Amino acid sequence: MTRLEPPFGIDRHDMTARIDGIPEQIDDQLARLDGFQWEVPAGPALLAVGGLGGSAIAGELTAALVADKAPVPMLVVREYGWPACVRPGALVLLSSYSGGTEETLALYRDAAARGVARVALTCGGRLGEWCARDGVPAAPLAPGSPPRAALYASWVSVTHLVAELGWVADAAAQWRAAAALLRARRDTLGSAAPEAGNPAKSLARSLAGRRVLVYAGSERIGALATRLRQQLNENAKMLGHSATAPELNHNEIVGWEVPGEAWRDTAVLLLRDREDRPEVARRLVLTGEYATRQGAEVHEIQTPEGPRLARMAALAQFADYLSLYLAVERGVDPTPIASIDEFKRRLAESATARER
Repeated sequence: MTRLEPPFGIDRHDMTARIDGIPEQIDDQLARLDGFQWEVPAGPALLAVGGLGGSAIAGELTAALVADKAPVPMLVVREYGWPACVRPGALVLLSSYSGGTEETLALYRDAAARGVARVALTCGGRLGEWCARDGVPAAPLAPGSPPRAALYASWVSVTHLVAELGWVADAAAQWRAAAALLRARRDTLGSAAPEAGNPAKSLARSLAGRRVLVYAGSERIGALATRLRQQLNENAKMLGHSATAPELNHNEIVGWEVPGEAWRDTAVLLLRDREDRPEVARRLVLTGEYATRQGAEVHEIQTPEGPRLARMAALAQFADYLSLYLAVERGVDPTPIASIDEFKRRLAESATARER
């Protein structure tokens, strides 16, 4: 049995410290943004966030946070070009932690060609250089982290932007409350907390060797299901799947119809929040009961009490810890992403070959 007590020898790049340090990351980014001005146009027709991976999920989480408050649409675009609705009168946020994400750079050029107002979020790189050249406001991020581990700094920054648009009140105060909750929960979930009494370590032990499906309500928690799936991918180096209710009950549920031994190696994680619509909450309960009858192992993860942003951040923190402990259980270093690095290398080689 793998020892889920630190130090984790397999964690050679110290992802453990990054996850344990989430509350401090929030504090640091609040300080970094103190006095920063986005210089956004008044009353944009929509807000579109362009980014990939860890730089995009902060936009999705913020969109979920403000969905019932934002006066205009907020969308996240993970492509090389904007949809037709992104035109003059809109505002775009280009988000690339490294500043070198090729899709985000393409979106920067596309927004310029369309005459759309731009702001950015980056550590620097080419995106930072272009923003400085063109006078585009760019909020700073601390360098030196895998983008996925900088989620909270990015999320703080995107909520700072929507607060400047008037969509939320006093985002900084909300984040201070969230950091306090995450700091308290670290005593139970953190790497130093013993496995006995640590729900993230216990769940990682139960999930080891299983395929994991993550289900949540689409309105608020669906973006967190995406985040958990991505952390399973990148930290634990395992395939994962996520889907949201009510949509999954109109198609995916049929995939469970035939019971059998295959489901014995499957675990379903139901992400729940007290703001789930009653109809959606009931659908998740029934989905869990159905998956259990078919032979899967089902676990429910409930957000804690507290304000909306704090609850969402707490669930993201739990997902990060769970992926870390699964990486340790599986015997893989959570930080390296060799498959992505190899894919980027081959992509660059193929582009060079086409240019010859």
